[in-house]
Amino acid sequence: MLSEFLKSSLRTYKDDTDSIATWLAVTAKQCGYSSDLLDRSDTSSSSKPTSQSSTRLKGRARKQARDAAIVKGTQSETSQPAPAANPPPRPTYTIKVKDFTTLAEYIAAFTKPVIKVPTSLVNALNRAIKLRSLHHEVSRERKASKHTQADEAHSYFLAILECTRDILKPRMPSDTIDDEMCKPSSGKSVNRDPGEEAISQARNMFGELDIQEPSQEFLDSPNVTPVPASPSSTEHRYKAETVHSLEEQYLAAHCLFQDVRYIRAYLRQLWTGYREGVFDLVAASLTTNTAIDFVRSLEQDYLQQFPEKSDYEGVVNMFYQVQCLSQGHDPSDKQHPSDSFNFAVYDLVEECLLSTYVILSSVQDVISPGHLPVYKPGHFGYRDTRTTWSQKVPRAKFQDDKLVLLEAFPDLMLMTMITGPVAEDELIRGFRDMAPGKGIPLWLVFAAQCFLDTQHLLEQDVSRAHEHLVRTASGIRDSFQENMNFHQSLRIENWPKSNDASFADMIRVIEDWILKDMVAQKLRSIQRNMAVPDPQPFRLLKQYPLLCGIFTFALKMRAQEIGLAFANAWGSILYTSQLYNAVRQEKLLRNPWKDAELLIILHSPEAFFVGDPPKGLEEYLKRFMLSVGYSASIFASNRRRNSPAVSARGSRSLKKLCQVGELFAGRYCNNERAVAWTHESIQQIIEAMMDDNSDDGENVSSPKVSATGKKSRRVKQSATGSLIRKPKGVECGIPTVEFLNDLANALHAECLELSIDYLRVHRYCWKLLRKVNEVCRPKLLEYYGGGYLEKENQLPFVVGYIFMTATQTSRVANLLPRRAGVEVSSRLLATAATSIEEMIDTGVGTTEIEMLERLCGYSLDFGVLEEMDQLIKTKTLPLDKSRLIHWNNRKTMIKCRVTQ
Repeated sequence: MLSEFLKSSLRTYKDDTDSIATWLAVTAKQCGYSSDLLDRSDTSSSSKPTSQSSTRLKGRARKQARDAAIVKGTQSETSQPAPAANPPPRPTYTIKVKDFTTLAEYIAAFTKPVIKVPTSLVNALNRAIKLRSLHHEVSRERKASKHTQADEAHSYFLAILECTRDILKPRMPSDTIDDEMCKPSSGKSVNRDPGEEAISQARNMFGELDIQEPSQEFLDSPNVTPVPASPSSTEHRYKAETVHSLEEQYLAAHCLFQDVRYIRAYLRQLWTGYREGVFDLVAASLTTNTAIDFVRSLEQDYLQQFPEKSDYEGVVNMFYQVQCLSQGHDPSDKQHPSDSFNFAVYDLVEECLLSTYVILSSVQDVISPGHLPVYKPGHFGYRDTRTTWSQKVPRAKFQDDKLVLLEAFPDLMLMTMITGPVAEDELIRGFRDMAPGKGIPLWLVFAAQCFLDTQHLLEQDVSRAHEHLVRTASGIRDSFQENMNFHQSLRIENWPKSNDASFADMIRVIEDWILKDMVAQKLRSIQRNMAVPDPQPFRLLKQYPLLCGIFTFALKMRAQEIGLAFANAWGSILYTSQLYNAVRQEKLLRNPWKDAELLIILHSPEAFFVGDPPKGLEEYLKRFMLSVGYSASIFASNRRRNSPAVSARGSRSLKKLCQVGELFAGRYCNNERAVAWTHESIQQIIEAMMDDNSDDGENVSSPKVSATGKKSRRVKQSATGSLIRKPKGVECGIPTVEFLNDLANALHAECLELSIDYLRVHRYCWKLLRKVNEVCRPKLLEYYGGGYLEKENQLPFVVGYIFMTATQTSRVANLLPRRAGVEVSSRLLATAATSIEEMIDTGVGTTEIEMLERLCGYSLDFGVLEEMDQLIKTKTLPLDKSRLIHWNNRKTMIKCRVTQ
């Protein structure tokens, strides 16, 4: 089922009607309406008293109970009171639809004081009426007489809602009375383009749904002035009467397909954004697969209400027929006897995914356990690529879709038979469950439709995702192999030889699944005795951008986990960055080390320096020792001799980034069943988007424009410069499409940090430490003797010795003491700076940035960073501002914060 924190059209409609019933019942009781007329149920519910046999104890049981009470009484003075038992659940009462107007009239007539209808209730009434009005227009044009009684029931419910609104209108806020939705709905509604209105319609639909059940807070809201409530006024819960009819079934199907249409329209926008460089491949792919999972949940919610509709065919049948009749077409009309549907209503067919379902039904019939259907190229015909899909006539569109799915069908089925893929999407999992005679669920049809939609939108660029995947995989493999060679004889206890198996496993996965065509190899072995030519290399992946994006994500997440753990074990990145900060703060460099700046931006100075970047020679040493894992007490003047020198927290290390991406790690890296969408995970994405939307450069109060072109809602600035946000109420639910939009933007914002190669950064940091030790070694031998560096794996401690040489501290922790007579000098720090300067001048200091640009298409402009540095030096930049580094991914600006 769909997470309770996400909202669908059907759930919102039910919540709206229950909210209306709740407000009417609670408010009427507050005005003096008889509780006996409200607190009743038509069925045996918890509200009805039940006869019980006597519970009085007798004989021995009674004596034991009395003795236990005496013992309990003697202990009451010293023991804590027993916790109160959980209160019994509040009984729920059903408010009949016909009682809506009676309650509304009673409330409207009450004048001591006059009741004000809250805006939220007006919006709930308007939404419920609008939805039923849309359906009523369809119902009036239906020609099937067998549904007349259901039509009357539907019209009656609509009339009750409109009458309730009219009665309460004098008590409504003035700014809602002239609202267009408050006018009687007599004309046909205008159908808007779902591709342009998906998010805005979802926000309008759910924007102010904030009444769930009666509560004192609800009654005390600013828009309501009720009579003082009695204690029993909130003891009961109310809901609207559920009407069981064909009309209600159709209304639920209408809501279901409306949600599917909105989600599909948004995904089309998302892939258009990928095509134009607005969205990263990983963000588009993971959001699309999540949307498919949401459609599964929406379908489950529908089937829970109507369990007899067990598959897509059961859901779509009545909806399609009613829609055809409302448009003046007979659903059974066919231009040719072999047609699967009426091509005169192809837009409707395509909207409710019927054409895709017909294709899936045809391929399902040939599925056989252990058998793979193989076809010669052109067996079903050839695609006409001279025109785009959108320019084709309906019959040609259907033929093109059929050819795409039929050509991909053997490869998709083969993917379901191969064990151990990099990752799976919902389409592959759905194909694995297909069998002749088995119902095809709506979510699987939707997954296949998404496969087709990406073909329609990307056209000639559809194989670009595969090129991106190969570049990413090749870069990861080369880096892993180079790292194994680099550390062939260089070892450390924190990374035993056995840990290198993770490198070998990663290389094997990349070579078997990405750089080699596993599917084509299996097909060739099957076709060996058949007169069928070999398949084109990477035929499936080249037309499957969603799977390429999921593979890319899985590889990057695994590579980052291994690379970060390895770099932390050696300490190379962390301690080299501390040395860089020291020489930078002492103005010993002409230019910044841009790769180090980038990592400090992404991880925050707190992660590198145990606080803000240190300034001053004593602070450099102190922060280094804290990072190594020593306690701050070692620097105390009154430190006890036996006090522990090692911090309980241990040595510092860089943590994983990509908090939103981590939510999907189990699903795509370990092939777990699904992502668990809890309150915490949904809130995490919303908060990530709130943080992202608050970083708008100099004008932090300006609204951020999302990838859909819609302005964000949420940020304003106080007089003190701090940001004031109204958090999005997860408890009240967030529209599914809006959440998908937030998810896509949050994943896209993490695409940069997901692409960092920590193994590569580790290698050139280690080479830098070698160079620093080489130029500083003569002085270090003079100051500390030959024991300062016994093995090369101790190179990070060279940074500590350089810092200690420049301070009054002669000995700290387990570093060798400075020899007597050695003067305190920062010249060694200046000597180390020459190695860093040389690295920057030769271009090694931008190695990671250049690789990000070559492999991932990102480019970095450090002009803003240098400008901000100048403002900081002149003290003209407020301390509460963030420095911005602007990333250009083709047309998109990706913003990264740098904390002061």
